[in-house]
Amino acid sequence: MMTEFNKEIDAAFQSAWHAAKGGDAKWYEVMQQYGAEPLSEGLKKELLESEMKIGRGAFPIELRRVMEKIMAKYPNDSKSFAMDQKVLEYYQKIKPFTGLGDIFANASTGTAKYSQGLQKAKHNTIKCKNCGAPRLEEMQYDNCLFCGSELFERT
Repeated sequence: MMTEFNKEIDAAFQSAWHAAKGGDAKWYEVMQQYGAEPLSEGLKKELLESEMKIGRGAFPIELRRVMEKIMAKYPNDSKSFAMDQKVLEYYQKIKPFTGLGDIFANASTGTAKYSQGLQKAKHNTIKCKNCGAPRLEEMQYDNCLFCGSELFERT
């Protein structure tokens, strides 16, 4: 049986998924209805130009913000809700299909890079444990700007 909580989560998921790339007026109505804060235009532009591409739909962090409001509305039903898993499922649906050609292009550039005896110092990028997005700001230690998950485990 579908609870009101599940219905609202599913409706938010579908609204985000069917929105234009980066969100649209209809999606912002959904966000406004729940009192969720949309991303600033500057941050949207930065995310659209980042390594984490979307092919359609609202940004995962905006969907997370709406789902957080729904969870607050139904605290008992939301206890077993796996937010990170749902956000990742959503990202898998909206990320662009890269095609098989990219696999071979990546493999050939990787082969050249790792087959040259001595290498330059390695560059390490901190990535989100949930969606894999690189940390966009050097002093960012809280949540992923892309999906909203915690970047680091709390002890």
